[in-house]
Amino acid sequence: RPVSYGLTVDFPLTERLSLTTGLVYTKLSSDFTQVVRSVQIQRQQTLHYVGLPVGLSYRLWSLRGFRAYASAGTAAYLNVGTHVVTEGVTQEMEKDRLQLAVNGSLGLQYDIVPLIGIYAEPGLSYYPDNRSHIQNFFKDKPVNLSLQVGLRVNIK
Repeated sequence: RPVSYGLTVDFPLTERLSLTTGLVYTKLSSDFTQVVRSVQIQRQQTLHYVGLPVGLSYRLWSLRGFRAYASAGTAAYLNVGTHVVTEGVTQEMEKDRLQLAVNGSLGLQYDIVPLIGIYAEPGLSYYPDNRSHIQNFFKDKPVNLSLQVGLRVNIK
């Protein structure tokens, strides 16, 4: 399962509603077994993505620097690096096409200082088919659980 790390910025729209955007890094690793003439060939594929999420966040409660919230939004992920290891030989491969996602999550944030917080957001994501021939987790399981952790700048 992919795990993402991000740096996001939270812009308040109302007392409880805010717009969130930023940059998110995702590393996606997949193992494949191919059978060619009764011989099994093992491949490990690694894809690196930088994503731009945009979403709305609604604060459910807050207490002493902690806050719980629900979020919904979308993201565009650009594949910035790829390689495959086949039987111990590493090769670069063509980059995947732009990958879009729609997501919803519940999050918990702790503000270290008033302007900076750390957060964790387990959620549910949907990755529509990007019509690429590169096989990956998003194609195999377009609906899946996600986990984002990172730092957030709180604009007041």
